Amino acid sequence: MGAWGFDTFKELLKQRAGLRGDLDSLGTSSLNYYGIWVNNAYRQLCTQNNVLGLKKNLYFPELFTSTTATTTDGTAYVSTPASTLYITEVFDTTNGRKLDWIPWKKYIEYTDRTDTDKEGDATEWVRYGSRIYLHPTPSTTGDTLTIYYKKLVADLASADPTIIGAEWDEPILELAAYKMFSAIAEYEKAKFSKEAFLEMAAGLADVNRKDEKDTNESWGVSLAYINK
Repeated sequence: MGAWGFDTFKELLKQRAGLRGDLDSLGTSSLNYYGIWVNNAYRQLCTQNNVLGLKKNLYFPELFTSTTATTTDGTAYVSTPASTLYITEVFDTTNGRKLDWIPWKKYIEYTDRTDTDKEGDATEWVRYGSRIYLHPTPSTTGDTLTIYYKKLVADLASADPTIIGAEWDEPILELAAYKMFSAIAEYEKAKFSKEAFLEMAAGLADVNRKDEKDTNESWGVSLAYINK
């Protein structure tokens, strides 16, 4: 969890802008430019795999989580967890096996996916929007699936800290400063903030991956997607 709250980020960014009060609101709106730049920077850092050309893979263990879903007899899908960026694995906890990922095109080519005589224990999955489709269509109500996924971060508000480590507070501020200075045409200051962000982020990138033992992915798809 970060050390700085959202209000602190905004105040620090405002100081970087020379305490400009004209950026405190968006016209007649109560929205704050400083807050928009902070949230945009936070969201970009936690979702994109190429932030300002950074040549290091970033990994945030705090963004990876899991939840469970329950199958229903004759229903071909379960719901995608709320605020999911991407799913890494689906595990059938009831039957003790990992389901294989398949492309959507392969799923819709299955002629038995709507055949109630061809139901069974699911062995494959594919995400399509707000649903995770299973094949075969489950024949049992109550089987538990554990869904592992990377979550989208929510926008910060009030005194909210980030959900990633406090070591990323300064890089987020520099990234927000880069966005701010670019928007107000202070290009030399934007360049400085970009370079500061890249230096900080590169230095933290390898440290954040120290606890990764079994995976080569950082932003992309999981090992289940390889050779599909």
